[in-house]
Amino acid sequence: MRPVRVAALALACASSVGAQERSSTSGIPQPVQSFALTDDATALAGNPAGLGFSRGLLLEYAGQRGFDQGMRRADGAYLSLGGWGGALGVSLEWLHAGSECTPATPCSRRFSLGGAVGGGRLAIGAAHHGFSSSESADLDRLGSWDLGALARPLRWLSLGYTALDVNGPRLGPVQLPRRHVAAVAIRPLREQVTLAADAIFRSCTDDGRACGAEHPDWAFTAEARLVQGLQILGQVGLANGGNFSGQVGLQIDLARLGARTAASFPGGGATGSQLTALRLSSVPVPGLHIPRGRAVELDLDRALRRQGSGVIGILLGETHRDPLALTIEELHRLARDPDVRAVVLRSGNLSLGAGRSEELRSGIEELRAAGKKVAFYLESAGDLDYSVASAADRVYAAPQAVLAVNGFSATALFAGAGLDKLGVKAEFVRVGAYKTAPDVFTRRDMSSEQREVVNALLDDVFGRYVRRVTQARHLDEEKFRRLLDRGLQTPQEAQAQGLVDRLVYPDQLEEEVGTLIGGHVALEKVGTEPPSVRSLRWTPPPTVAVVRVEGNIARGEGGSDPLGFVEVAGSESIARRIHRLADDPSVKAIVVRVDSPGGDGSASDLIWRELTRARKEKGKPVVASMGDVAASGGYYVAVAADEIYAEPSTVTGSIGVFAGKFDLEELYRELGLKLTTVKRGKSADLFSTARALTDEERRTLQEWVDAFYGQFLDRVAEGRRLPRERVDELGRGRVWSGNQALERGLVDKIGGLREAIAAAKSRAGIAQDEPVLLDDEGKREVSFLPALQVLPGSFRPLSARVLRALSLLGEPGTLRAILPFDLEVN
Repeated sequence: MRPVRVAALALACASSVGAQERSSTSGIPQPVQSFALTDDATALAGNPAGLGFSRGLLLEYAGQRGFDQGMRRADGAYLSLGGWGGALGVSLEWLHAGSECTPATPCSRRFSLGGAVGGGRLAIGAAHHGFSSSESADLDRLGSWDLGALARPLRWLSLGYTALDVNGPRLGPVQLPRRHVAAVAIRPLREQVTLAADAIFRSCTDDGRACGAEHPDWAFTAEARLVQGLQILGQVGLANGGNFSGQVGLQIDLARLGARTAASFPGGGATGSQLTALRLSSVPVPGLHIPRGRAVELDLDRALRRQGSGVIGILLGETHRDPLALTIEELHRLARDPDVRAVVLRSGNLSLGAGRSEELRSGIEELRAAGKKVAFYLESAGDLDYSVASAADRVYAAPQAVLAVNGFSATALFAGAGLDKLGVKAEFVRVGAYKTAPDVFTRRDMSSEQREVVNALLDDVFGRYVRRVTQARHLDEEKFRRLLDRGLQTPQEAQAQGLVDRLVYPDQLEEEVGTLIGGHVALEKVGTEPPSVRSLRWTPPPTVAVVRVEGNIARGEGGSDPLGFVEVAGSESIARRIHRLADDPSVKAIVVRVDSPGGDGSASDLIWRELTRARKEKGKPVVASMGDVAASGGYYVAVAADEIYAEPSTVTGSIGVFAGKFDLEELYRELGLKLTTVKRGKSADLFSTARALTDEERRTLQEWVDAFYGQFLDRVAEGRRLPRERVDELGRGRVWSGNQALERGLVDKIGGLREAIAAAKSRAGIAQDEPVLLDDEGKREVSFLPALQVLPGSFRPLSARVLRALSLLGEPGTLRAILPFDLEVN
């Protein structure tokens, strides 16, 4: 075959399907393609910058078939790998024409290799195309380069520019013209309707054809989404000479499979063809919903277990999101999944406090409100476990389960008598009789004020627990209280009294769930890892950031003790993160999640300042969410927010402060130790353990504490919009439950982290059905040492309490805004 014939054949194979100018270097025409829209592997056949917006591994096929026998046809395979700020793509296309070319012996082949960097809002890409042909040496040597850029600065706007054949390739004696495509696409109805316009023009050569930007060809594209996963497509082309062409097609998407097909009508009396593209992707996209009934099982003990990073994870800076937040998100996804008919939750020991247990219970209530049947399987249970389980439609228990459903108790530790025997004197000053944190070191028994607070908390938590369970299980309140007074329940007794519905083994759960929903099901085990689904948006959704203040608040970077009993919220790292988020224009709101008894007052004030700056100076809405405890310094942080959410049983308040030290002079003497101090300044050794405080020093400390307490009152009065005198009445170290705090105006609403995020979205002007990127920075978990496993089991709780009690003191010379006692509710 003569070279000229081959060149003509190649041009015919790649002739215009719409009105877009094509050349001998063009590959397979794609169905309804716009250079501002294509963002998958087939971008190699158009604007290579589109690769930068692809995600995961993509394998695609494209084909062209003429409507008449012997007309042009083509096949191509495309592969791309995208993500991490760039993408690579490769393709191989077989171009055929007429009866002289067969799939086994195509007229020519085009091999393309391309890549792009960027994504999110802007990508730049390049592609090289090389031809091979056994029929023509000219075509066999043909090679071209394409360069492109694709910008998506707004959710509704996409801009593309591509320079094709920028190297000015030659086909034999003929130099092929460079071609340019400028494209713009808009979405006037978000992702429902897409409109695009492409202007195609060629550089001028000596062939006499119309050229330059003043003589473009046009292609106008429309895509309309009928339902999720189904679109109708259309394109109208207008050549510079006035010739019209068009395409009409359809796109169908499943999660990882997709098909796009269109019938093309070139106009001018030419015969059209059918264009088809098939997609197989590793990252799913929102697709057609194919109904199927599902029943899923979630192991809560595993889901709520914090993952340890180990040596490799620490070296790589690995962090993990809060497991409760992930679990609540999974319950929310299951509630919205139309295929899920039943959910089975399993637990043997929920590692949650009272406040977070209520948050988990709310997730179960959401499942039931969405029409899902919920079964809870107890391998063993205490009262908090059972309180959560009682929200389900059915409660099952293992035949040998240990059911310690026996009420609540609160235990406080006092070491005053022991310290006296050791010759240790605890010297502390405080504001308010309810600021009883130092009592662990100074008293031998519980004060009347502490007893008052503990009883009020237990009455509130226990009363709600009884009402909640009896209403859910349709039991008499007095009967349930008598059952609790009996102590441990055998599984058989629990079933007889109506606390559980059935005693079953794990292998019998499928049958029980089938009975519950009225049909056989296979239980599908699920985890809490968020699914990776490609968004259809052109720009990333707005960001809502979660800042976690968890553990004792202290200055520094934070972390935890090697045994994992005392978690430290470092004010410097937290304040630095808040400052960065406040300055980030992509962050629209901040949610501060507080699960802390407080700690260093100055460290709490530093966090408060950054939250106040974010809210007042940077205009970012700030919403606080309280976990099990948000007291003293933890409450100090929360009042910087526009709005505060707490669970009914959250321990909060404790507006107060103390300071002090230990006098070990007598202990040193008994041990035969002598500390000699040389000083300049009468109180240079104020916090020395070698001597007691003087009366003057005690007055100075009290003034210091009183001044900080006054500032604490001012912070709360301003943040809660309450009179300072009223805050003082509610303060002086007094602790409240979330329910009691709501009644007194110390918090705004009852709810968990999801409700706080919804409130932050609303304050930021983001619709509730609008997805957001949740910047919830995880924390590094270190698990080198077992948590005091060397000690007998009965001693471990006491050992943990001693460590926590010592942590109340913090660094010498610091004001302590911390929960007034190490309260442990069982």
